[in-house]
Amino acid sequence: MCCALEWIGVRVRRLRPRIPWGKISLELIGKNSDIVIDMKNLIILGLLAFYLLAVWGCDQRITPSEKNGHFLQGASVKNLDNDSVVVEAKVKRNDTILTTALIRIKNDTLKYVDSFYLKSYPAADSIPQGSYHLRLTDPGIRDDSVSFYQPADFSIYSIVPDTRLNPGGSRQVKISWLTSAGSNGYAFGVIRRDLIYHATGFKQFVTTGTTSVTIPPDAFRLSGNLDTGWYYIYVYAYYGAPIASHNLPTSFPTGIDPNIARYNFTGSWGAITVTRRDSMYITTLP
Repeated sequence: MCCALEWIGVRVRRLRPRIPWGKISLELIGKNSDIVIDMKNLIILGLLAFYLLAVWGCDQRITPSEKNGHFLQGASVKNLDNDSVVVEAKVKRNDTILTTALIRIKNDTLKYVDSFYLKSYPAADSIPQGSYHLRLTDPGIRDDSVSFYQPADFSIYSIVPDTRLNPGGSRQVKISWLTSAGSNGYAFGVIRRDLIYHATGFKQFVTTGTTSVTIPPDAFRLSGNLDTGWYYIYVYAYYGAPIASHNLPTSFPTGIDPNIARYNFTGSWGAITVTRRDSMYITTLP
């Protein structure tokens, strides 16, 4: 202890015992005054500092849970095909849907409707590429925020076969797209034209690390049978761990690990930018 004090420039003078054993005092001599610190208090303060360092200084892994504290999931979905943006969030407190939270993005407040907090923008350029914060306020309990990046606008530039005709669904369909700056990855969706925004469709992550993918024949089959007609094809650029059910022509695949893991605040949040559609017509075999 003395060495540590001397190392930081404090002169230590050991005093002859003037109090009962166990009440040893140190007289710390400063520039202008003498400071007497009880050894017990010094030890207690040291242990307290060590405890706080252990608790708050370590990068502890917190398992996301809907049952403890606040749980948030949702996404900012920018759809270039219908020229709109919808920001959606679902919030729980201690495993119960929270209906009284104040949730904001930029200077806009999300409105609570049927278990979701929603904010719709009638133009896609209302949320341009860039960094944003979603702020969650549960009055008197929590005032916190999550940051995210809205991926840049991008587009599909190539589809094979370029005739957009696929007899019997027998030919491989390959699409390529431009890079979306700020994205963490891509997924694609395929859905029959008359079912967009109303059915799940086919969806899959792009795992090749490239900006092209070969669409499997199953994307054009329902219940294992060839389903003829026009299909729309979309590519999704995503950031973070989005969970979205609004403003998507077909569903977004699941499987991204939750990305909010704070004390009593966990969940999944991110952003999606959807390309304008391309299409493919599946015909019966000649």
